[in-house]
Amino acid sequence: MKTLNVINGMNMLSRILALSFLVLVSCESDIEEQVAEQNIGEEAEISEELRQTLEAEQVEFQGPKVTKVLFGTEVQVVSLGNGEYALADIILSEENFDSEDESEQNRGVWDRRVTKWPNKTILYRYSSNMPQATKDKVIYAANYITDNTDLTVRKWKSSDNAGYVWVGYSESSGCSAQLGYKNQKFPGQRMNLASGCSQGSAIHEFLHVAGIIHEQNHWNRDAYVEVLWSNILDDKEFNYFKVSDANGWEISDVLDTNSIMMYGSYFFRTPQAISNGWRSMRRVDGSTIVPNRSYMTSKDIQIINAVY
Repeated sequence: MKTLNVINGMNMLSRILALSFLVLVSCESDIEEQVAEQNIGEEAEISEELRQTLEAEQVEFQGPKVTKVLFGTEVQVVSLGNGEYALADIILSEENFDSEDESEQNRGVWDRRVTKWPNKTILYRYSSNMPQATKDKVIYAANYITDNTDLTVRKWKSSDNAGYVWVGYSESSGCSAQLGYKNQKFPGQRMNLASGCSQGSAIHEFLHVAGIIHEQNHWNRDAYVEVLWSNILDDKEFNYFKVSDANGWEISDVLDTNSIMMYGSYFFRTPQAISNGWRSMRRVDGSTIVPNRSYMTSKDIQIINAVY
């Protein structure tokens, strides 16, 4: 009996030691992660123009959060009223969401979620009081997309019958755009470019208008990036949802961390994360994601051409 008690005691001691080891390793991992984040220092060296455009993309829309089903995935969005909702810089309407009676097999068909622009052409107008510098960004982005994809982006003409994008100029709306084609005229569907929005942001927003969402929402993103939830503001976590792997949205299993539609490592951080230089997202190899707002990657072009 004494021998059995000794054995049981040793087994219990072994379990306690093993559990203590796991806790210690977990704590050490957390400490190593914080140290690694601290060693990153403040944000990676980026140009002042890129810094401003990224700040403008992190637009602060106000309103209550509501849950909707988007591309087969439950997401939280900000209700703006009048049947409009914000998901970061994307403005959504009721027709963008899945209907309650929509069957699983019907999800994932592009036209059931985002209406494509007719004749592979996005039409736009802008207000006469828009600063010339902002007009130049719109014109540059329109020409760039037209020259590099099967999609045409051009100014609306009075002879056009289709709806168009009204590109506004408002600091409070940052860089933002409605998703997909709305067939709206007078004043048209919304896209906004604040003064801080760059040419690259104008391209980014036009791609939202074409129906493209953010790259970090890719269903397979966890194989490529790590979202550091504790460093993200609680009311901004909804920006990092993942679409369903069965929704048919993506044309590739590969996440493109250099996509012009990709968030960077320093979006939507908590005050503590900002003060310590910690990131909100990183590549799985630990490296920092510096957002590309200069050009469309080959995958960006591939997606547009596959859709249009």
